[in-house]
Amino acid sequence: MSAIEAKSKARYVALGPQRYFVDQSWLTWPATSPKGFVSQLAVNSRNDLYLLNHGNPVIQVFDESGRFVKEWRSDIVSHGHGIFIDHNDDVYVVDSDRHCVHVFDPDGTLRLSLGRPDHPTYGAPFNHPTDVSVAPNGDIFISDGYGNSHVHKFSATGEHLLTWGGSGKEPGKFTNPHSLRVTRNSTLLVADRENGRVQQFSLDGDCQGEFCALYNPTEIGEDATGIIYVTDQTPRLSAYEPDGRLIGRCRTFGAIGHGIALDSNGDIYIADMMPNTVSRYRREV
Repeated sequence: MSAIEAKSKARYVALGPQRYFVDQSWLTWPATSPKGFVSQLAVNSRNDLYLLNHGNPVIQVFDESGRFVKEWRSDIVSHGHGIFIDHNDDVYVVDSDRHCVHVFDPDGTLRLSLGRPDHPTYGAPFNHPTDVSVAPNGDIFISDGYGNSHVHKFSATGEHLLTWGGSGKEPGKFTNPHSLRVTRNSTLLVADRENGRVQQFSLDGDCQGEFCALYNPTEIGEDATGIIYVTDQTPRLSAYEPDGRLIGRCRTFGAIGHGIALDSNGDIYIADMMPNTVSRYRREV
């Protein structure tokens, strides 16, 4: 049997029956908008990828070929941590250190702000929030994870509707809710990072179960078929059926997969930390 030639860029992984090629050199960084420190990412309806940075430019946008499209600069966001794009292509940005969540229209015009800048509140919105997700009816869910241990629910117009959680290990409690996602079957998944689990809730905050056997779960994504993807700090990426059944795992190519997004083709994007890289898991057909 002949030996297989080693190729450092030949990185194939599998999640269940699906195979992916991991591409870390697909983005074309322009000199006018150099690479920032990428915290999170999201995909809009045209498969444009929005990279959320710590500091300016707050957002850099690339098309699905990796070509730079535009950047957003803003003085109101200092520490971008979480990002979500809804079905209208409105962009939700979590500023962890200024204790706010901002909603922008697709052109980057500020439409709504939640929280009072530079005024953290213990046990109430917000105290170093981490992530945001939006339900089909427009309700906004925010994980308030570094200073608080709560999840907050707001209406589409910014009315505070509900808060639940608190510090602890019991069901419904959190030790750093670091990420969250409203799924297609109207379940809210929350990455309870330091408790090593993803908790499942109704959209009214009722705890319905958990995914365990995770090491510091960091970010949650979902594809068009309802498969759930969770990064953790093993480092690895796990895939689950909607009922929580584990169907596959692979490693990620940074120490921490801090962000995840999926496009309409089934490609997976990971915001890696250490090194600071955006990896594209190209779905093999």
